[in-house]
This record gives sequence, structure tokens and C-alpha cells, in this order.
Amino acid sequence: MGKRIGVLGGSFDPLHYGHLILAEQMRQEANLDKVLLVPAYVNPFKEAVPPADGAHRLEMLRLAAGDHPFFAISDIELKREEPSYTYDTLTALKETYYPDDDLFFIMGTDSFYKLWHWHKAEELIRNFSFLIGLRKGFDEAKLQEAIDQLKEKYPLRAEYIRIPELEISSTDIKERLREGKSVRFLLPDTVIDYILENELYLDMRGKVREYARTHEKTSRFQHTCGVVKLAKELAARWGEDPVKAEIAAWFHDVCRPAGNLEHGAAAARLLKKRYGVEDEDILNAIRFHTTGRPGMSLLEKILKVADQLEETRDYPGIEDMRKLMELPIDECVYKLMLRTREYVHSIGKTFDPLSDETIDWLKEQLDQGGDHGQ
Repeated sequence: MGKRIGVLGGSFDPLHYGHLILAEQMRQEANLDKVLLVPAYVNPFKEAVPPADGAHRLEMLRLAAGDHPFFAISDIELKREEPSYTYDTLTALKETYYPDDDLFFIMGTDSFYKLWHWHKAEELIRNFSFLIGLRKGFDEAKLQEAIDQLKEKYPLRAEYIRIPELEISSTDIKERLREGKSVRFLLPDTVIDYILENELYLDMRGKVREYARTHEKTSRFQHTCGVVKLAKELAARWGEDPVKAEIAAWFHDVCRPAGNLEHGAAAARLLKKRYGVEDEDILNAIRFHTTGRPGMSLLEKILKVADQLEETRDYPGIEDMRKLMELPIDECVYKLMLRTREYVHSIGKTFDPLSDETIDWLKEQLDQGGDHGQ
């Protein structure tokens, strides 16, 4: 006697507990011997932030469900590297792997209502069985009526099963990841760790944020968060691109152990090598955020101010120094650097020559009567 095999397809981008609970509920309620999870091929050009590669989605499935005694995983659609029709996938599975078993395609209520419009719908209905997940809020009588109408025309084998209502979606998870919000308890920890380790679903801001989060001490990362917040505020105030300001701010201190004056240059090199960032304005902002330099750009000035005056900084005179942000930006940076030089000299240290040159250059700009970058 053949086995009862459930087939649950989807992008699984990423897999979450909603998928796993659906598979388990269907397995138990429909008395299935196994549920086969089939990740679909996803067009990599479909979204602005591309979906995870099929190999990543397959690995996340393995991490989450690979040890489950009643779950199995198939890469049959991923191997085709093109969108697959359900009929073709089920037929291939039946012919190649489950010739003596009954295949039950697991689907949602909305999808079932559209079943007649699917590719080779009649053949699909005649050759395979269907398990329909009925969530709270759907009209049970309407669903039963739709099933009965199809049964009048075809030998439809379908039943619906009530499943828990879970407000979990892959789209929401990806959005939360991009915003740096927690996704704990929405998907297995092993999958979360894999996503973060491989920097999936993140744009450049998210990637540099997570790099800083995982490579900086907690106190240093708190400072970095403060720099990001203030840099974005100053970018909006002084007319700079806030995305560039955010990227530079997240990455400016990731190489802090390299040294007080060396860490900026080291971080700039790392950003270019690891993430392919070629924007010299961003790289220079990181490179010279400690010393400044003659000819510094608006972005460079913003990062320097944000680094010294962000809200977690706490040292004598900080509140008076924060008032400098009310001034035009060149004057703000100039007076901020003057005060820094006074402090360095007061403790018997040597002020960096490049910073001296920067102060002289800023003084020249102010003497010429303009504020460059306001």
C-alpha cells in the first residue's frame, strides 16, 4: 500500500514558523506519512533587494527541518532555474520518486479558488489530491461549495483542514531584518543565525550595520548608533544624502582596535574590499573622521561632527560644544577642532599635523566669507 505524501511548495524566503506549523498541522490532521518541502525558483530580478539564492533557501530549510522525522526536502524546482508549474513538479515527483504513493498538494484557500485557472488545471485535478488550509476569517461554507462544484465536474480529491492563524510573513521578516529589528521567535534560531552570518535580505546600510553590531564591543556599538542617528539628522539639515551618511557612520569605528588615528583608514579599506564600496566621499568620510583634512567634503564634516557630539558622548563641556551645531557647518567644524586642539595640548599630547592643516584651511574658508556645505 502506497504512502500519503504531502507536498508544500513556496519560496521559503525565508522559511519561518508559519511554514513549519502548517506542514505539521497538515501532516497530523490528514494522516500524512511525510511532508515534502519544495522551495520554488525565484526570479532574482523580481525585487529591489534580491531574494536569497536557492542554495541559501535550501540550506535554511535543512537547518530548520532536516532532522524532522516526517519532513523531507526536494530541490526539484531549484534545479530547473526557472519558474515551475505545479502540475509539472507533481508529475516529476510522482514519476521519479513516488510512483506508488499518493501525492497531496497543500495549498491555501485563496489559491484553491483560482485552481481552475492554473496550468493544465484539468490534468492537475484528475491526477492529484489537495489539502486546503482554512484559516480563521475565511468562509467555510463558501469553500465547501467551491469543492462541491468542482467535484460535480471532475473526480476531485480535496479536503480542507482548519489551521492556526499566525501573523507571520516572509515579507515582514525581511523588512524587520533590513530595519535592524528583532525576528526572534518568528523563525528558528538556526535560520536567524544563518541569515545574519550570510548577510541575507540586507541592503548596504543593513550589511554595514550588522557588521558593526557583531564586530564592536557593546559600548562602542552604542556610540556608533549615536553617530548614525546624529549623522542622519545633520545630513537632513545641511543637505547631504542621508543614506551615504548612514553607511559612513555605521562603519567608521569598526576597526577601532587598529589605533586612534589608524582605524579610519583601516575601516575605509575594509569597506571597499568587503562590500565593494567605491564612493570616495563615503570612504574619505570614514578615512578622515578623526583628523579631518583640507578640502574635506560636506559628508566628511558631518561625520566628524556626529562622531564628536553624538548623544552618548559625556565629557566636560559637551553641552556647550553641542551648541556649535547651531552654527553654519564650516564654523561648527572649525570651532569644534579648535577646542579639541586646546584639550589635546592641555594634557600634554601632540596634535596631529593633518588636523592643524585642516583648521588652517577652515579658517581660510571662513575668512573668504563663505560657508562651504551649508
